[in-house]
Amino acid sequence: MLITILATIIVIGILVFVHELGHFLAAKKMGVRVEIFSLGFGPKILGFLKGETEYRISLIPLGGYVKLYGEHPDTLPNVAETEKAFAFKKTWQKAFIVIAGPLANFIFAFLAFWLIFSFIGRTFTPPKIGEIFPGSPAEKAGLQKGDLITEINGKSVKSFEDILLELRKEETPQEIELKVRRGTEILLFKVKPELMEGTNVFGKKTRVPFLGVKSAPEQIHERLDPISAFGLAAKKVYDFTSLTFLAIYKLFTGELPFSTLGGPITIGKFAGDSARLGIVAFISFMALLSINLGVLNILPLPMLDGGHLVIFGIEALRGNPLSLKTQELIFKIGLVLIIALSIAVFYNDILRVLSGWKLH
Repeated sequence: MLITILATIIVIGILVFVHELGHFLAAKKMGVRVEIFSLGFGPKILGFLKGETEYRISLIPLGGYVKLYGEHPDTLPNVAETEKAFAFKKTWQKAFIVIAGPLANFIFAFLAFWLIFSFIGRTFTPPKIGEIFPGSPAEKAGLQKGDLITEINGKSVKSFEDILLELRKEETPQEIELKVRRGTEILLFKVKPELMEGTNVFGKKTRVPFLGVKSAPEQIHERLDPISAFGLAAKKVYDFTSLTFLAIYKLFTGELPFSTLGGPITIGKFAGDSARLGIVAFISFMALLSINLGVLNILPLPMLDGGHLVIFGIEALRGNPLSLKTQELIFKIGLVLIIALSIAVFYNDILRVLSGWKLH
């Protein structure tokens, strides 16, 4: 339990710090005064003043914020130094400050993956067939145990995971061409996958393309130079960002149940589990969560960074800011949505704990 608590504090603390640091640095760059930089919400536990900014740690460790001078509509009548006020900056400057938070999360994830790949490398399962299921499309096509699949439809594959990803790109199975190395021979096979019951990447039961092969029980550890690690880290961030957007889309369409969402307790459990697996797993978990945080914040919802960007876009089209009354209404709607979402994910967390999901 102690490991879980410590891991949760570290994960949330670092990711919140990274996100808010993005806003902070961008605000400073644009000449906006930052009044408060807080890790956590609610009453201040401790803090200190340096320059124009008060740095503090607050009681509720489930987020953080930077308070910008002249940011909220109700403070504008009291703004004396307009050159340092957020509201009086150009639209592109305000947008830059807002997008810098999510951008910092993506940069953190990229750097985390890049460091892991540069100093440790990566481990993957080679695309070698370890078992062929009787009567499967692979057996009918003539594939054999020990075959090494090198290409699918002319596209090079390096891991067994690459094969699965290629197969699941099409919902309706299409005939594919496999290039296979068998001993010293290079062979070509045409195989048409079949549909079978399975689960998609989100854990939902569905029908998925089935080739009928199982990977060999082998693992390859590959050392990477910094340049190769750079490209792989960028791909990793792109893939998980795309997957997160897809998950959000499936939540709205109902294909992915809302009960799959998790809150602080879920994050804490996975943080503790990853910490027990070692530093690489722990950093990788933080990187994935950082991507999730970045994507969540750029959604076009009031109070989120993406909601602010929408407002700035409207301002740019109108040629002047929205009225204070309209901004206050949008702020209140966003607050209600955030509270409702928080209650929902806490509810999911509580249900998981009551159903026997234990924190170690």
